[in-house]
Amino acid sequence: MTLSQERIQSEETILSSGLSTRRTFLGLNNSLWRVALVAGIAQLSVSIWTWQFSISLDSFLFPWQIGIIFAAGALAGLAGYTMSGTLADAIGRKNALLISFIPQLVGLFLLYLIPVWPFIVVAYSLQYFGWSFVVVISRTIPADEISADTSPAATRKITMVLMPAYAVDAMSPIIAIFLLQAEMQMHILLLVGLVAAFAAMILTAVFVQDTYNPMITYGQGDTFENPLKEIGNPFWKFTLAMVGYYAAYGMAIPYLGILSVNDWGVSLDFFALSSSVFSIVTVLVMYSLSGIAGRSTKMGLVLSLIANSIIMIAIGLGSGAWLLILLNGFWAGPVIVWTATEGMLVVNGVPPDMKATALGLFSSTTSATGLVSAPLGAFVWTISGSLRFLWILSGVLAVMFAILTWFALKKVKIHFGIMMHMKK
Repeated sequence: MTLSQERIQSEETILSSGLSTRRTFLGLNNSLWRVALVAGIAQLSVSIWTWQFSISLDSFLFPWQIGIIFAAGALAGLAGYTMSGTLADAIGRKNALLISFIPQLVGLFLLYLIPVWPFIVVAYSLQYFGWSFVVVISRTIPADEISADTSPAATRKITMVLMPAYAVDAMSPIIAIFLLQAEMQMHILLLVGLVAAFAAMILTAVFVQDTYNPMITYGQGDTFENPLKEIGNPFWKFTLAMVGYYAAYGMAIPYLGILSVNDWGVSLDFFALSSSVFSIVTVLVMYSLSGIAGRSTKMGLVLSLIANSIIMIAIGLGSGAWLLILLNGFWAGPVIVWTATEGMLVVNGVPPDMKATALGLFSSTTSATGLVSAPLGAFVWTISGSLRFLWILSGVLAVMFAILTWFALKKVKIHFGIMMHMKK
C-alpha cells in the first residue's frame, strides 16, 4: 500500500463512525450538536460575569491593579491558545477539552472565594487559560469534519457549532441584570459560572464524541521534522495578512463600553441590552449567512472585514441608545461571515493531524496583537482626548488592512478535501 493510500485509509477510518454523513439539523449532525450544547453551557460560565467584571474591580482596586489583572489574563490566554492546539493534536479533542475545565473551575472558585489582591490575578489567569482551550477546540472539532466536505455547507459546520454559545451570550447580561437588581452580589454571578463550568465538564465526559484519533498516523512518520513548515504556506500567508487587521480592531474594541456609557450617554443596563441584541441577531441569521459565506470564502471574508470597519467608523460618529442597538444588530452579519470564512481559511491545506495546532497558533498570533494594540489605542485616546477619534482612526486603518488581506489571499488556493492533504 502506498503512502497516499495509507493516508486516505487513515482519514476514512476517522470518518467511518458516520460523523460527516449522519442526518443533520441546521447544518450539524448529532455529534456536533453535542459539542455545540457543551460549548453553550461553557459560555454561560464566562458570559454571566465577565461583562461587568471590570466595573466590579473598579470599586475596590486601583487602575494599575486592574491593568495587571487583564494583562496577566491576556498572557495566560496566549499560552492556552498555543498549548490547547498542540495538546488536542496529541491526546484528542475530547481529552483536551476535559482537561481545560480544571483550571477554569479552580480559577472561578478562587474568584468566588477570595476575590482580593493579589490572588485575583492568579484566579483570573487560570480561568482565562482554561477558557482559551474551549475557544480553540470548539472550532477544531467541526474543522475535522470539513476534511471530507468541499461544499459550501462546510462553512456552516464551523459557524453553527457556536450558535448555542451566542444564544447563551445573549441571555447572560439580561440574567445578570435581573440577579443584580434582586440585590445579589457579584460573587453570586461567579458561583453561577462555576456551576456552569462543572456541568459542561460532566456533559463533555458523557456526551461528546471525539473526531480525531491521535493513534492514527496521517503523514510521513509519527512526527513532523519541522511542524511550523509542515503546517503549510497558505496558513502563514493568511495568518500574517490578518495580523494587521486584528491590531487595528484591537485598538478600539476594548473601549466600547466606556465610549457607549460616556460619549453616547447610554446607561449600563441599556449597554447590556445592546450586547444581547447583537447575540440574538447572530443566532437568527447565522444559518443563512454562514451558508452564503461558503460560496466565496475569500471574498466573503474581505467584504465582512470592510463592513465591520465601516461599523467601527459609524460607532465613532454616532450617538444615542437606539442607534447603538441598531448598529449592534447590523454588526452581527459581518461578524458571522468573518467567523465562518476565517475558520475555513485557517485550516485550508493544513494536514489533519495539525488542525488544532493551526487554530491554536492562529488564535495566539492574532490575540498577541492586543498586547500592543490596546495600549496603543489608549495612547491615541490620551493624545487626541477623544474616544470617537480613536474609533474612527481604527476603522479607517481596518479598511486598509482588509484590502491588504485581499491582495494577500488572491494567490491562495482553497482546498479542504482529503486528497489535498496527501503528500506527493
